[in-house]
Amino acid sequence: MTVHHAPAPPPVKPAKFAGLAWSALILGIVGVVGSPIIFLNNLTAVVAGVGFILGCIALFGSKKVLAGIGVALCVAGIVFTVLAQRAAVEKLDEILDGTTNQGQVGNAGRGEGGVPADAPTWEKRHTWEDGLAIDVSAPAACEPGEFASPSNAERAVKFTVTVTNGTGEPFNTSVLTIGGEGQFGGAGAEEIFDSSGECGGGLESATVLPGKTYTYTVAYAVGAQPGEMQLVFQPSFGSDKAIYVGKA
Repeated sequence: MTVHHAPAPPPVKPAKFAGLAWSALILGIVGVVGSPIIFLNNLTAVVAGVGFILGCIALFGSKKVLAGIGVALCVAGIVFTVLAQRAAVEKLDEILDGTTNQGQVGNAGRGEGGVPADAPTWEKRHTWEDGLAIDVSAPAACEPGEFASPSNAERAVKFTVTVTNGTGEPFNTSVLTIGGEGQFGGAGAEEIFDSSGECGGGLESATVLPGKTYTYTVAYAVGAQPGEMQLVFQPSFGSDKAIYVGKA
């Protein structure tokens, strides 16, 4: 009696370069995800470059679609890294050149006496990009009241600040008065709080509606002799600063 055996199935061919295709895909994902992170994107760009080479080799294997996706992701990771680094360099150049005013003024762009050439002075308007604007009056002498703080000012000057809200949202003046900064003669000038005297000053918390204006006063203790005064205003954290410089 003859026994017939079923033919053995042909051996399964191993997927050629499948491991390289998967490696290219994973490295491509890492490259894309890490590209926006400035301190890591150099490394992720190298990783994406390695993945690109592996993916190109894997295109000759059996996982061509997977390899193609990996190659595309690696290319995208490298491109995104270049764009992110270029944007970071341009931003750094703006800060170093003084085109974005963060309150740090180098020698470049200064006028006579080291004053920034584009710094507004008294009676000049400064307008931020969102439409918010301020006008600062020339300093006027004032006599602090009995209960003013500080009580030992050699001389006091006050400024009238007018806020014009050209934005589309209400603006609260407290961010200007809390974040304000004064200097006189190259040193810090102490703000005067004089609710019962003619100097005024103190925290102003008023809501200025779009298209409206609001005026308040701010006073500082300064030296006995006239000198250079600097006032800094910043309407929100991280925004450009308006630096007023003039005699007081």
